[in-house]
Amino acid sequence: MLSKLNSLNMECQKLIERLDQLDFVDPFSQYYFNEIKNIEEKIADLNFRSTQAVPTKEYLELSIYTSNEELDLIIKDMQLRYADNAKNADRMETKIFSNIHSYDFKAMNIKLKACVDFVDIYFQVEKQCSRHDIKKYLTEKTKIRHYIKECGKGYIIRLHDMNSNHLINQRIAYLNHFGLIKESLKITEVEVALDFYGYKHIALITALLKSLKLPNSANNLRLFKAQTGVFTPIPSDPIILHSKIENGYNIGINHKLADEYWHLYRKQTDHNGRSLPESEWRIRAEKNVKVNVLSKMDNRLVNFKRILLDCFKGIRFTQLKKHTSLEAKQLYAETVKAFGIENESYRDASRNYRALPKDIEMNSDLNKLALNAICNLAKNFNHHS
Repeated sequence: MLSKLNSLNMECQKLIERLDQLDFVDPFSQYYFNEIKNIEEKIADLNFRSTQAVPTKEYLELSIYTSNEELDLIIKDMQLRYADNAKNADRMETKIFSNIHSYDFKAMNIKLKACVDFVDIYFQVEKQCSRHDIKKYLTEKTKIRHYIKECGKGYIIRLHDMNSNHLINQRIAYLNHFGLIKESLKITEVEVALDFYGYKHIALITALLKSLKLPNSANNLRLFKAQTGVFTPIPSDPIILHSKIENGYNIGINHKLADEYWHLYRKQTDHNGRSLPESEWRIRAEKNVKVNVLSKMDNRLVNFKRILLDCFKGIRFTQLKKHTSLEAKQLYAETVKAFGIENESYRDASRNYRALPKDIEMNSDLNKLALNAICNLAKNFNHHS
């Protein structure tokens, strides 16, 4: 009996390995489709055989006359029942926490904090110098290695964790050594983020994806890990998505090089890849905005506060309307998709123009918490900061 169970476990492990290999296969290929169908059939067969592996009874009987062989079977039966119950409880918990309606962020003591992940700043200098000269000087003065690239008549520098005017001005001041032309300072890329500290379950990432308000132009919703050039669609089952996220996958929306790009993940390292203390782990919702969009906002560095506020408008959340149908509520609870993606504008029953789907509205409670966090950050960018 034990050897039969071990055999089933080995077959299960092989199926998991086959599923992992599909991460590197074109999901629209015939091979991908055939492999998925074959794996599904194998899983169904394993499920059936596992129920036959150990005889079960509604009631387990134990007496002084129970033989060692019977006792072994009873123990195995109990282990299977407990494992099954634990697995079902985990699945139920994951589904619950994959739904934004399960959260009372204040009562659950989940704290929101807004930050600037990085900002790219274009600048010109009067002195003749190279990119290498600037990098070397900044490293000597700050003990931080900077990413700098040439761009036209000037350069672009990337600054991480610049969460106040004071920090930006302090770093930019080193460029005066090369005759910085202050009028040239412009923002060419910025990545803003909302961090959720004290989260109770990693399925919050799924809940945020389902509730994130997105323009109707949003596309390329996917999972990604270390590999590039491989498109991995987001599974519609919250249990499968949870497994992927636990395995280190992130969620991306739009191409990474697009003018606007969203990113949802669990942040456990800093921008240098160093592990953070567990107390600093958080769920992060990021939005990246590039120069084509920023230039329409007047992207001079002196306007950074207003630019930040505009960029953060891209991190807003939705929810189901209170009196929506039972079918819509069930679909929302059981399915993973971007429910907050806008349609083309249309008139609702009250003749008002709407873009959100008919069963979806803005999540005022969560958005108030987000706005409060954003305003706390924005205070650091007043001109006296």
